[in-house]
Amino acid sequence: MKQKKKSTVNWMAIGHELINCLRTKDRHRLSRYDAFVWLMESIGKGIPVCNEQGEQIHVLPFTASYMRLAEEWNWERHTVQQFLDELAALSVISRQRKGNTFVFSLAKKSHKHLLL
Repeated sequence: MKQKKKSTVNWMAIGHELINCLRTKDRHRLSRYDAFVWLMESIGKGIPVCNEQGEQIHVLPFTASYMRLAEEWNWERHTVQQFLDELAALSVISRQRKGNTFVFSLAKKSHKHLLL
C-alpha cells in the first residue's frame, strides 16, 4: 500500500492583500494564523508615544496580558498561553514578564522561521 507524501511549505512570503483575504472576519474566534499575524503586526508597530501636540516621539515595545489577548482573539486564556508557549519554543517570539503583562518581541533566532 502506497502512502501519500505529506507536502509542506518550508517558507513562504505572503502579500498584504492575501493576508487580508485569509483573515477571520468580524468578531469570530481568530484562527491560529490570524492570531499569529495580529501578534507579528503588534510587535512590529509597538506602542507609539506622542507628545502634547500629538506627534510621535517614541515607540515602546508591545505589551499585553494573556487576558487581553484572549479577549482580542476571542480565545480562552489557557489557549493563548499554550499558543505563545509554542511560538516561544520555536524561537519565533520572546516574552518577558512585567507584572501582569508581558513584553513581546521577535526572538533572536526568529529568522529561522520568518522572512524578515
